[in-house]
Amino acid sequence: MQPQTLFTLTVAVSLLAGLSSPALALVFALYPLWLPEIFPRTTEVVFYGASLIVATGTLLASAIPAAVAERMGADPVTTMKVWLGAAALLTGLGILARM
Repeated sequence: MQPQTLFTLTVAVSLLAGLSSPALALVFALYPLWLPEIFPRTTEVVFYGASLIVATGTLLASAIPAAVAERMGADPVTTMKVWLGAAALLTGLGILARM
């Protein structure tokens, strides 16, 4: 599998985490801290922004094991598989916490 395909899957899994993570409620509640004044304070806008923040956080947090694997000499495909696995683990834990 190509590294570009694996990255696309990693981003998709991170977006799913943005919709299912328990951290979404916390980021949603803290919207006065991160939502600029130019945006309307509707539920839809706040939910969309909170979901993007959690998805980006998942993508960044899951990149840490991939960076360690790359530093240890792994090839790009293996590094991307580690990144996808870490993102899937974080997403799975978020989904399980919702149940």
